[in-house]
Amino acid sequence: MVRAFYEGFASMNRAMKLELQMAKRKAKELLASGDFFHQFVRAAKKKGLVGEEVNGLVLLVVCISRLLSRPLHVFVKGKSSAGKNFLARLVLSFMPKRAVTEVTSVSDQAWNYLNKDFRHTVIYLQESNEQAGNMEPLRLLISEGKLIRLVPEFRGKQRLTQKYVAHGPVSSHATTTKNRLQLDDENRHVSIRIDESEEQTRRILKASTKPEDGLSRTERFTWRFVHRLLEKRIGVEISFPSWFSKVADQVPADDLRSRRYYPAFLEVCRTICLIRSFQRHAGEVRRLEVDFVDYAISSLLFDRVFVESLRPGKSVNEYTRDDVKRLCEKKKTPIGAKDLALSLHISKDQAYGKLRRALAAKTVSRANKSEWGNRKLYIPAPRMRFVPDPRKLFRELELDEVVRFIHPVTGKTVVYRRKK
Repeated sequence: MVRAFYEGFASMNRAMKLELQMAKRKAKELLASGDFFHQFVRAAKKKGLVGEEVNGLVLLVVCISRLLSRPLHVFVKGKSSAGKNFLARLVLSFMPKRAVTEVTSVSDQAWNYLNKDFRHTVIYLQESNEQAGNMEPLRLLISEGKLIRLVPEFRGKQRLTQKYVAHGPVSSHATTTKNRLQLDDENRHVSIRIDESEEQTRRILKASTKPEDGLSRTERFTWRFVHRLLEKRIGVEISFPSWFSKVADQVPADDLRSRRYYPAFLEVCRTICLIRSFQRHAGEVRRLEVDFVDYAISSLLFDRVFVESLRPGKSVNEYTRDDVKRLCEKKKTPIGAKDLALSLHISKDQAYGKLRRALAAKTVSRANKSEWGNRKLYIPAPRMRFVPDPRKLFRELELDEVVRFIHPVTGKTVVYRRKK
């Protein structure tokens, strides 16, 4: 009986070892594939992700940025019950548990006795608010890369000063119901907003009746091995090509916060480059350079994130743009004040006022020339961008004739061609 027990135990160990070997091999294949990001979306959907594909990928990139010397930090914003913590926990569940520290609340004194190595980990703070405690030390850990506390202690009758050091760098993830937090916190984080639309609620309600496949144990091991393989490239130097100066030329310079957010966008590009480096280099590497596909994927995932970080929440004029866009798509033509008034059940004078203010804010534009007696028609203006559209930028650059890559969300092949 004892012999049978040990034989069964050895058999289980062999099976586990084989399963881990298979997961490690699949992790290498996953990193080497061109559709790494779309594979993550598919895996996240198995774990219950409904919509929110872009936000999920943004959180994944922020998680992996923990491996850089200057990681990214994120606020997940939304109303109560919107699913902020569900999304955050879902993405963090793909990481090794040792790489995540979860904080629900902390006292002022608790920070004094931190003596932990947080290097290249994620600190997840649920509900960033007054009840969570003093987050000033975390802000220092983010900005300075370490937290030093000198605390008086008694040893017998002798009073001594004890030094406690918490080491970074860390990537901070926090959820909040607030639209705006303290300026110093906002400027150190990018912000993403949970989809609170009626359409998203309907998708969630429909998905709640479907059976949840979940991930197999091998799949869970595979994604954790992905992070372990990426950890082996900590410290790799990642530089930028000369053409990247053209990106900086088109970043909004009228807001001082761009001085913080553009370097953060560069860290996004470095993180994407680190992930995609396994497609180009299977072995050890010491130096990488961001290529155009790295930039394109960074722009597709993060441009709206940085726009939202600069201009949190929708302004009245942006809502007017949405109304104009909806009506233009419905009518298949530009719309006037009368169309807007009928749609919103307001007076024509009120509609004119909305359009006039939106025109001044450049969220809508005129579709016809201003002439005496003609009807003023409007169309939605192009949305503000933080970095240039990758397709347009590619046509301006003296690079390859054609670039192909797999779209991180849709999984479809994207092709950029340069003008001849």
